[in-house]
Amino acid sequence: MALGLNYATGDGSDIVPIVKYDARAGKILRVDRNDGVSDPVDITYDMMDAAKGGAIFDFEQNLEVGSISFRAGQAPDFAVVPYGQQKPVPPTPDHKPGMRIIMKLCKKCGGDIREMASTARAFLGGMDVLHDEYLKEVKNHPGKLPVVYLKGTNIIVSQGGGQKSSNYAPVWAISRWVDRPEDLVPMPKGSTSSAASPPSTGSTKVAAPTNDDDEDDFG
Repeated sequence: MALGLNYATGDGSDIVPIVKYDARAGKILRVDRNDGVSDPVDITYDMMDAAKGGAIFDFEQNLEVGSISFRAGQAPDFAVVPYGQQKPVPPTPDHKPGMRIIMKLCKKCGGDIREMASTARAFLGGMDVLHDEYLKEVKNHPGKLPVVYLKGTNIIVSQGGGQKSSNYAPVWAISRWVDRPEDLVPMPKGSTSSAASPPSTGSTKVAAPTNDDDEDDFG
């Protein structure tokens, strides 16, 4: 399975704030923007709370796959399509296989709508396993989306140039299935130009709607 992302351009009001998975440390960081400054907040332990934590992963309408270029000091450059469509050819050698997904965090993690995008192989491997589980179970939960939590990590040791390096692949699990929140809507990004697109680290809090009991941790 492959993963990817699509993003909007404009005056910045439509920018989706991000969540980052740090494969080198096995941590999940919510990146907030305060007075133009990025403020990473470690939400790893709350994402590991199977009962009250985690996030609603929108595999149904907000999963994009293809290639992404992450270059220091520049906005990410996405060449992605919705999952199931033919992936575009990577436009530059800097574009690596990647994915983008939109999710709604639980209250403990912030409670708003976020995007997560990555080209890290350790991350993509963990998402492959999770998506396979989603495809296996979704038919038993029509009209529902999975609440996903971080069950743990698996260390991956690689060696190159005479040195060893370690990365941590996320082990995701589905705790339950819930109705789609009203504010979790399609947010396709598709192909973007790093010269024209704003950085995806801007943040606008999304007001959480009041939903039924299944989504109390997300409203």
